This record gives sequence, C-alpha cells and structure tokens, in this order.
Amino acid sequence: MKPTLSVVILTRQANSALGRHLNILGVADEVIIVSDQIPKKGTLPKKVKIYHHPLSNNFSSQRNYALKLATSDWVLFLDDDEKPSSDLLKEIPKVLDQKIDGFRIKRLDIFYNQVLQHGETGKTKLIRLAQKNAGTWHRPVHEYWKIDGKIVDLKSSLYHFRHNLTAGFISRIGHYSILDAPALFKEGKPFSLIRLLFLPLAKFIRNYFFYLGFLDGFLGLFHAYLMSVQSLTVRVVQWEKSL
Repeated sequence: MKPTLSVVILTRQANSALGRHLNILGVADEVIIVSDQIPKKGTLPKKVKIYHHPLSNNFSSQRNYALKLATSDWVLFLDDDEKPSSDLLKEIPKVLDQKIDGFRIKRLDIFYNQVLQHGETGKTKLIRLAQKNAGTWHRPVHEYWKIDGKIVDLKSSLYHFRHNLTAGFISRIGHYSILDAPALFKEGKPFSLIRLLFLPLAKFIRNYFFYLGFLDGFLGLFHAYLMSVQSLTVRVVQWEKSL
C-alpha cells in the first residue's frame, strides 16, 4: 500500500497560509493548518482542514498538537513563511516507502531575493519529515523533532522567505529570548560572565569567518551581527532572571 502524507502548516493567520502553499496539495493526502488566531470561515479544498490552537509561548506544544491530528503515515511540517522547492516536492513521494524514520531537510533563508548560502543559515538542516509515531517535539523555542530511529538527509531544499532583515528579526529577539533563557537553565547552561562576554562574539566570528558569511556580502555581515545580538540578548535575559 502506498504510504500517505500529512502536511502541517503552522501559522498565525490561517486564511493567508494556504494561498502560499498551494503547490503542496499535489503531494499531500491531507493538509492540516494550525492557526494561532481564530480563522475566518470560507470554502476550502476537500483535503484541507484548519484548526485553532493558541501558541501559549510554547512552539513544541503547537507542533505536538498538530502531530496528533495527522492521520497519515508520514508528516511534513512547514511554517507559513517556508516553501518547498519544486525538487523537494518531487523527491518526497519517492522516499516515503524507505525503511527510514525521519529526514533532515536543508533550509535556505532568502532576504530581498538573495539566498544566504553561507553562515549558520547556509548549513541549517532540520528534521521536518518523519513517520507520524517516530517522535515528538521538544523545547518551547528553537524547537526540534526528536526522532527515535534512522534519520537521513534529503537532497532538495526548503526555502525560508524573510521579508526584511531587521524589523521582524528584532521583534522576535525579545520574545524568543524570554522563552529561551529558562530552557537554557534546564539544559544546564546558566548565566555566567564568560558566556556573556564570549558567546556573542564567538557566534559572530563563527558565522562571518569560519562559516564564510563574508561571501554573502553586506547581507552576510548584517546577519552575522544580528545573530550575535540574539545570543547577547539571551544572556542578558538570563542575568535578569537570576537576580
């Protein structure tokens, strides 16, 4: 029997998410859209279902909720600002009958129509396709799908469209840092002066020099800087919570 595939799309506004993902209807047996906001009523394709589930400061909670809703053998997770490449949509149906539990997919960030080929974003590979019962999502932010079993890499890419470099990024830094700080405490990474002084600088050096971010021009420089600011912000929030 042919393996079935559920595609989960996580979004804040369900009614706009489907329009950006019409290309996945051809490979999905069902499409589950989980919205942080209550969706408006409207006509949907037969295989599409929309659910409301508040984010509640825990991204893993929302993903695990969607995972329980899926009825297919396999589940592919997408955010509303991500889009599978045409090659990825062709590759996925060909691998679902393999004896594999999960697949890592390379995700490429796109700013102003430029793909970031270098820095840590150029090396990002995420487990986004797995068998439904192979694992669960962990961590409130920067969440990951913990899969019990064999994991391999797919050849094709997933595109992550970033509409601007600073406004959206900076607005997320504060919110994400508040969620990330207590998670780091639980992982045995408390605040320390060494981490505060060393890690943000190390992140910039790694992204810009070791990961060749300078080859992406000004965009690589600015992105390396913002990633170091994110690291610094998390340490400052940790310090505040330790007082």
